[in-house]
Amino acid sequence: MKTVKLIPFLLTIALIFGAIGCKDNSTGTVEESIESSQDNALVEGEFTSVFSFFDAQSETTFQSNIKGDATIQKLDKKSELLPDCATASWDSVAKILTIDFGNENCLCKDGLLRRGKITAQFSGKFKEINSNVVLSLVDYYVQDMKVTGSKTVTFLGTAKVNISIENASVVTPTGTISWNSNRTIEKTKGINTLTIWDDEYVVTGSASGVNRKGVAFTVTIDTPLKKKVICMTKDFISGILTIQNDQGATLSINYDPLGTEACNKLASVTVNGKTQTIVLR
Repeated sequence: MKTVKLIPFLLTIALIFGAIGCKDNSTGTVEESIESSQDNALVEGEFTSVFSFFDAQSETTFQSNIKGDATIQKLDKKSELLPDCATASWDSVAKILTIDFGNENCLCKDGLLRRGKITAQFSGKFKEINSNVVLSLVDYYVQDMKVTGSKTVTFLGTAKVNISIENASVVTPTGTISWNSNRTIEKTKGINTLTIWDDEYVVTGSASGVNRKGVAFTVTIDTPLKKKVICMTKDFISGILTIQNDQGATLSINYDPLGTEACNKLASVTVNGKTQTIVLR
């Protein structure tokens, strides 16, 4: 079993190189599929984090019954997900919620460094069915990599949203990743509690992109991905997804190979019929 470093929500970054990448490099298609899985994980991971920051702060903001005459108010009450170095504000006229990590790197609770802003433009009431929120990134960086893209959240109910991401990109030291996705996220536990730490979600949908080497790929969630907020070290506790690149290679990732849905850092990866159990760290 290989032990590989995994920073929260980056899912499969680097873990497959040691586990499987060396087993079949005759055509290079497996390596390209691995590269695509890395890059998909990186972009998906950060945009999922962006949603988590927005969702938690929105709940905190609107539960606190904002009062006052100021058009733009700095919010004293922040969500439990935001670090001390981040601030939140609400523009009551424009209906924009802003989460600001500052101009210098801010160490977040998932161990990642961020700077820049997340803005959320509301159209309609928070959680009103068919109302929309557009999330935008302003000079936003994670681990010194610039992240761009537009994310539209459509409320399908009080605990269910559709999320469409267009023209997402991450500029890495070795190339730029581009990405689009359409996902549905449903909160299944923690709906009526004030704390975020008992929240659980399931994610379904698909995505596509071009990895940093210019290879196109598609991503399909075969079995819904389940996330427990409390499992900061392993964000998906179960679920299976498939990644296929345009050169024909296919890679499958199972986040619960033991069937226990535990925060145990285990996953398995299958390429060309060969399965390897791995430990995420």
